[in-house]
Amino acid sequence: MRKTGFIIAFLAPTLLAFCMFYLYPIITVFITSFCKWDYTNIANPEFFSFEHLWDNYDYIFNKYPFFWEALRNSTVWAILGAAVQVPVAMLIALAFSRKMKGIKFVRNVYIIPNMISTAAMGIIFLQLYNPSYGIINPIIRLFKTDFNDSVLLLKGPAFIAMTCAYIFFTGTTTLMILGNIMAVPEEVREAAMLDGASGLRQDWHITIPMIKGTLRTVSIMAATSGFLLYNEVYFLTKGAAGTYSVSYVIRELAITSPRTQFGRANSVAVIQILAGMVIILVINLVYSVSLKKKR
Repeated sequence: MRKTGFIIAFLAPTLLAFCMFYLYPIITVFITSFCKWDYTNIANPEFFSFEHLWDNYDYIFNKYPFFWEALRNSTVWAILGAAVQVPVAMLIALAFSRKMKGIKFVRNVYIIPNMISTAAMGIIFLQLYNPSYGIINPIIRLFKTDFNDSVLLLKGPAFIAMTCAYIFFTGTTTLMILGNIMAVPEEVREAAMLDGASGLRQDWHITIPMIKGTLRTVSIMAATSGFLLYNEVYFLTKGAAGTYSVSYVIRELAITSPRTQFGRANSVAVIQILAGMVIILVINLVYSVSLKKKR
């Protein structure tokens, strides 16, 4: 009983903080997604009658013009996060794990840009894409001499530009993978070398299988981060040229809209939460299946 009491006392602050700052808001979001809650009753959300219970969701799915575009974009960014960002981070981490002169300096230089906030990076990329003095348009003009448009206003190129503004910034992911690579026992590598395994074969057959747990974690983080993409959308395009994200839709409904449609915004938030759960389940399933095949 004393041990149990100690465990409960030890966990109580964390559980209390979780309930106050995570569980309660999530429950509130879910409940108010079935309420009429806008500028007419900001202080008093009202439940719809039973026959109108799904009105907010009906509006989002069938009447709001940008929801399906935003859901498609956020899904693509989530997939790119897991399928592109994580492999890039893993390759960089494997390179950084090599013992060679100057590698520590290179690691520090690589991490510096990733210390800048996403808001600041959005502003930086906004200048890079500026058609008047940015560096992107002169590069494009090498292949298309009469190009004077902003890539952020062209449907298709705007999506690619948005993706490039975040997908290759893998500092945190790289550090997490690198830390796990460094934890691989040196004896295992030495045994592989005695068996004639080269560096690349060691990476493929030893290092990568031994860090699967970390790869699963960072894949979930990268995918959910891509699905929740907001700052880049806000600072670069504000949803123009087919670049809406689910997070930006929530902002537009709850803040930008003159009606402050909190109930409808929260219905989108519920969809976002459910999508995040699906992402976690899918990635766990993919890694579980891959591990079974290895065995």
